[in-house]
Amino acid sequence: MSYGKLYHEEYRFNPHPFDPAADSIQLYCAFHSCWKPGFVANSGGGQYALYTLVKSGSSSSTSHSGQKTFRSGLCFTYSRSRKTYQQSESLGPEDLIRKSIMVHFTPFHELISSHFLPAQKDTLNIIAPERIEPIMDQFYEELGKENPNQAFLSGLFLQMLQEVANQQQKKMYPDILHKALRYIAINLNDPELSREKIASSCGTSVRTLGRLFSELLGTPVIQYVIKQRLEQVCGMLALPRFSIKEIALRSGFQSAGFLSAQFRQHYGLTPKEYRKKLFAKENHDTP
Repeated sequence: MSYGKLYHEEYRFNPHPFDPAADSIQLYCAFHSCWKPGFVANSGGGQYALYTLVKSGSSSSTSHSGQKTFRSGLCFTYSRSRKTYQQSESLGPEDLIRKSIMVHFTPFHELISSHFLPAQKDTLNIIAPERIEPIMDQFYEELGKENPNQAFLSGLFLQMLQEVANQQQKKMYPDILHKALRYIAINLNDPELSREKIASSCGTSVRTLGRLFSELLGTPVIQYVIKQRLEQVCGMLALPRFSIKEIALRSGFQSAGFLSAQFRQHYGLTPKEYRKKLFAKENHDTP
């Protein structure tokens, strides 16, 4: 749809019927959006959870209470709040360009999303947008098919959440460490990822890399990688259609056995036990 020369959005909707009781992530749509500076949209949002990669531009949103929120530049925004905005405006001089998905509200969706993004809504800085944009594009491409694969869409949703969570860095680190963290985020699923590869990617020695991780992150390099992978595993365990072996391969572990050993060491229970506990909690919390 378009509105003169100020506004253009391309939507692709999920033809699969919504099932509020299903144990899966159910997309409503994916869309690409471009707002020219000066475009104003009135009263929207709140019917679906919204996840957006903002590629460029600035905007302001005003809530019904009168509170204003400003966003500028490359970032990732999300909202699991059912409250609508009263007005949203694109600010100059750049076009506001976004890639977004909308997800149906369900207890299962809230369980999964809140594991990675605890706030109801937020704007997050990202360090490797090239890791997130292809995921947003895959949502759009899959929903363009006559019969989109719902399991594939659910998996993409988990990849998106995990990638965004991995990229959140709350401190200012030296450039070498930022480069290392970015390289890890991009190559997390590579089973051959090593200290040597990480050090080479940011032009430093293995010894210097290890010192930076120990001093600033409080962990050895490989343990940091394993922790990031295990967090990704926790999200994928929420999808019962993925076997432990498949999750291991998708998360950079060389075998299900090695994954199980590391998972037990970090969390005190096996992946199967964690999955059982996760769904027991969901069933207990569901009205």
